[in-house]
Amino acid sequence: MELNLDLANASPVVTVNYSKIELWLVGCGGTGSWLAPSLVRLGRVLSQQGKQVKLYFVDPDRVESANVLRQCFCDAEIGLNKAKTLALRYSLAWKMEVTAIAQPFQPEWIVPSYNTLIVVTACVDNAKARESITQVLQHNTHRPAPHIWHLDCGNSKRSGQVLLGSHLSTNPNDYDFEALGCFRLPAPTIQQPDLLVSQPEELADNNLSCEQMALLNSQSLSINQRVAAEAFDYLLQLTTGKLRRFATYFDLESGSGKSLYTTQVGIMQAILLGHSCA
Repeated sequence: MELNLDLANASPVVTVNYSKIELWLVGCGGTGSWLAPSLVRLGRVLSQQGKQVKLYFVDPDRVESANVLRQCFCDAEIGLNKAKTLALRYSLAWKMEVTAIAQPFQPEWIVPSYNTLIVVTACVDNAKARESITQVLQHNTHRPAPHIWHLDCGNSKRSGQVLLGSHLSTNPNDYDFEALGCFRLPAPTIQQPDLLVSQPEELADNNLSCEQMALLNSQSLSINQRVAAEAFDYLLQLTTGKLRRFATYFDLESGSGKSLYTTQVGIMQAILLGHSCA
């Protein structure tokens, strides 16, 4: 069996040298509700290290009865806004201020500033929301160390993926490595363009409620927690300068998983795969 040396040859992902950090969680449902406590815990750790931390939870939806058990909500929270519920719960638990926004995400909310790292974690399930999140990467230039990163979480019934990116270019030459490591990665929607393709249940003439769609797309009780665990490790490694992968895919049925690592070959593979899927 041929030994895979991709991880050994991978370079660390280099972020801007930051004293301030904004951690955005967009989508507080299936995966987002399980990721929320980890995001706040990470914020507290970074705060204790002297960073100025701002936490934002974004979701316009309310908790429905079908959300209980599969998502991290209880019966007493039915009818409440998801972002506000999680923000209150975990701000009290971890003594961290969390801003809850009960509206659809707007890209103009993201404003890069000096010495600030911004990570927008998308736990959304529709193309329109992903498109608006992708727009924030337009602030990044081709200079090293972008201020804004997009971490995208997605899943089906028994499989899922976590994708990290910072730039919208489809030219592999724009992702040259510097001496310190990897400063730029193709956006999740470049790696997997079908993230921007609306599914039948997303169409404008669809009158299904969130509860009915959840039943239609019945998912494993464990899939969202698995995606959230992978995403949290990405965030932890990214903010500590130890991350050496940018895409992870896994399947619960077979117990298999695969990651793409931060090498020139890995990035080229991701872009070419995206082209073939487009």
